[in-house]
Amino acid sequence: MVNFTRRNFLKYFLFAGTAAASGGLLLQGIFARAEGETDEGPLPHIARGGLIRPPGALSEGEFRAKCISCGVCVNVCHIMKYDAIAIAGLGDIRNFGTPYIKDMRDFPCGLCMECPAQCPTGALVRTEKEKVRMGMALIDLSLCFGWNGDVCLSCSKACPMGAKVFDFYNGEWGNQPYINERCVGCGLCVKYCPLGGSAIKVVSGKQYRAAKPGYVEEMRGLLAMTGEERYAAVYGRNLPRIMEKGRLVEREYR
Repeated sequence: MVNFTRRNFLKYFLFAGTAAASGGLLLQGIFARAEGETDEGPLPHIARGGLIRPPGALSEGEFRAKCISCGVCVNVCHIMKYDAIAIAGLGDIRNFGTPYIKDMRDFPCGLCMECPAQCPTGALVRTEKEKVRMGMALIDLSLCFGWNGDVCLSCSKACPMGAKVFDFYNGEWGNQPYINERCVGCGLCVKYCPLGGSAIKVVSGKQYRAAKPGYVEEMRGLLAMTGEERYAAVYGRNLPRIMEKGRLVEREYR
């Protein structure tokens, strides 16, 4: 007989739910959506607008002014076997021809820093890895195993910047990870999150600034809940959604 404590409830049931994995579909839209469309995925605080640029990109206006759509960064990324960079198509006229990180669920940036080294126009500039600011990774607290009674360290283990990017609020309801502003936005945490579709997405600086107040308020509200309130939130709302998405064991960072 299994003893269904808060922690082992997730561990026991979620390993059977891998068929519900979405392959990152939750994350793809936010990078390529037109300004007028809405984001229907997790993290409802996320504002519209913004692509995730390769590491070392200048400010958005300067970047678009200097980028000549030569595709060198795309080719270098392919040679380095990351295949993280794509070129924006006609569906995004404002950014047409410019490079962006296409799919962090399967193709995050490896921070090899070869693309800025090879950029012929200076649209991408040489930058130390620790100072890269591609975007900001946000954890959907309603979907993260570590915020809903389990202990999962995949995101922090996968992070190339190490433990300094993560704050943990350890307690009865899990290890409760929080990604701080030392994040470089490479997306490796997105790839290795074992939730189907990932509980993490990387957003642009513009999106993060709009999201931050509501996101921090949500986190503080969770930490301030009574045991009964947290129980109702986890088992009444979050757990059914988590079980639907499933747990992908092969995604866990070992």
